Amino acid sequence: MERRWNLQKIIWFAMIILSIFIVVFPIYIMFKYSISDRSSWITGGRYPVPWWPFKPTFEMYKYYLSDTRFWGNGFLSIKIALLTVALSMFFGAPAAYSLARYKFNGKAVLLFLILSIRLIPDISSVIPVATVFNFAFLYNLPVTLKVALAHTLLGLPYVIYIAQGVFETIPVDLEEQAHIMGAGKLYTFIRIILPVALPGLAAGAIYVFLLSWNEFVFSYFITATSSVDVLPLPVYLKSLFGAFTPNPVSIATLSLLVSLPVIVFTFIIQKYMVAGTTAGAVK
Repeated sequence: MERRWNLQKIIWFAMIILSIFIVVFPIYIMFKYSISDRSSWITGGRYPVPWWPFKPTFEMYKYYLSDTRFWGNGFLSIKIALLTVALSMFFGAPAAYSLARYKFNGKAVLLFLILSIRLIPDISSVIPVATVFNFAFLYNLPVTLKVALAHTLLGLPYVIYIAQGVFETIPVDLEEQAHIMGAGKLYTFIRIILPVALPGLAAGAIYVFLLSWNEFVFSYFITATSSVDVLPLPVYLKSLFGAFTPNPVSIATLSLLVSLPVIVFTFIIQKYMVAGTTAGAVK
């Protein structure tokens, strides 16, 4: 029995090390290329690419971090992603709560129809969506709001699906006790149910932020007819790489730089995933 337990511990430890390696190794490769000098990645076949640059340099970081257009486009993408998260939560949480708490005919069909929005390829639905935003009274809306609304259409089904499962795990007794003590439905939802549901909602927020941060198709078509100098970061990177053939150093540097906002946002939201497990359940 003891030998079997030791073998299990060795297997679990090996799996943990393998998981860490799978996550860390690509980051190491990107960082290695981002600080590589020319002789470290252009070898001409005379010698293999080294595991560490001969003369590490941060020139590529200095180049992009001193580019005001890169900063402007990056801040625009951050505003779009945060606005997308806010809109998705504002509309998705109440909708998910209604689907979780109220029983009515056709609820399963309605949930399927909501999720079926993501079954349609983005390239098929982007034309009508972009047409709506670029004509009529929506044409004068700020680019930030138009792109955020389009991204909300993509993220809302996931938020509803995730949040519904979270609300279904919350005991109805909490709401009934609040109602007995005189709390209304809106007060109960905001002050009691939402704090308990924070872990699931935080997970949905991280997913929506990542979706909006990486989204290209809707951002490109919506901004194509807008005469703006500042563009979402994926659209800017497309125009940047379309002007010249990127080298591995440039790609690796940009990959690390554009990953930082997602990492920071995840660490900020992660604390709510822990705090929400008990918050709101006790008066």
